[in-house]
Amino acid sequence: MAFAVLREAGIADFRFATFNLYHFAEPGIFWHERDPKSTYTPEQWQAKQAWIAGMLAQMNADVVGFQEVVSSEALKALVAAAGYPHFSNAGAPIFDDQDPAIYVNATVSIASRHPFAQVGDLIGVADIDVDTVVDPGFRFSRTPVAARIDLPGIGGMDIYVCHLKSQGAFVDPRDVDPITDWAAKIKTYYSLRNAAGVDQVAKRAAEAGVVYRLFRRAIDRDNDAPVLLLGDLNEGPDSHTIGILTQGERVFSWGSIPGNGIPPEFAFLKHVYKLYDTWPLVPTQLQGRPITHSSSGHGSILDYAIVSNGLNPNNPRRRGTVTKVEIFDDHFRDGPPKGIASDHAPVIVTVVGRDA
Repeated sequence: MAFAVLREAGIADFRFATFNLYHFAEPGIFWHERDPKSTYTPEQWQAKQAWIAGMLAQMNADVVGFQEVVSSEALKALVAAAGYPHFSNAGAPIFDDQDPAIYVNATVSIASRHPFAQVGDLIGVADIDVDTVVDPGFRFSRTPVAARIDLPGIGGMDIYVCHLKSQGAFVDPRDVDPITDWAAKIKTYYSLRNAAGVDQVAKRAAEAGVVYRLFRRAIDRDNDAPVLLLGDLNEGPDSHTIGILTQGERVFSWGSIPGNGIPPEFAFLKHVYKLYDTWPLVPTQLQGRPITHSSSGHGSILDYAIVSNGLNPNNPRRRGTVTKVEIFDDHFRDGPPKGIASDHAPVIVTVVGRDA
């Protein structure tokens, strides 16, 4: 387990986790294709649930955002037994229209030890003032869940759980298999993969832009609103997509005014309207940032806790303080095989309140 930490003594804290479960689908539900290796046996399913319950106990989080949820009722029962009586799942999984036993898109869920003041699905952008290229008919590839929880010392915190569009340009074999001429087959495949590649990159960038607008909806009402995103964002920390979400990239000019030319009384707004990846917010002795996704010997950082300036330790007006970030990655080395365990490592962020 890797972590970065900034300590404040004598103050109660709250822990928030993002946890991609890897195909949380009951036996008899297949992922991607009808193959015995693409579903769980009853014994594997029992082992997977036991592993998740053990991880929840180790993480000891107050709120957990989950991704890759297909069997939401089973997850609801599991987390209730683990001490999370408050649960909400967004949307519904999508199944193959040719084979309803194969799921093609999962959902996200949230579980909490604390009651929700509000909770629900985020559908479309009808209530967001979007003046970008995002179409008014926009829909997330996986419907996020939005919750508001009242926490002592912090107040009302808005929490979003997301799973942005997956990487990879998928070409449906049904669009290629009927083509018998190999020249036509190859040309068609490349054209279809090109279009799919553009679509997945553009979709993920649009989703990141809309999530930023969701944060802004709260920040515009209250500059120091505590807002948190828990998610598998399917991009690395230095990607353009994460830059779209956080607006952390350098500003060289404000129109014709140089980037350093803001009047002093407005300088704080540079920080108000940015979002913050929590890992760099706290000091660490680690030589590098741990991966959160491991597959076929390749590691990457895809999972994040992102906060508003209202939880930034550098903001003197903050409502809460990010003090610790942990990556629960021991299962990459010592855990059960992928499938029972996840190919993702949970990310847990600790926040303390100003008035706790």
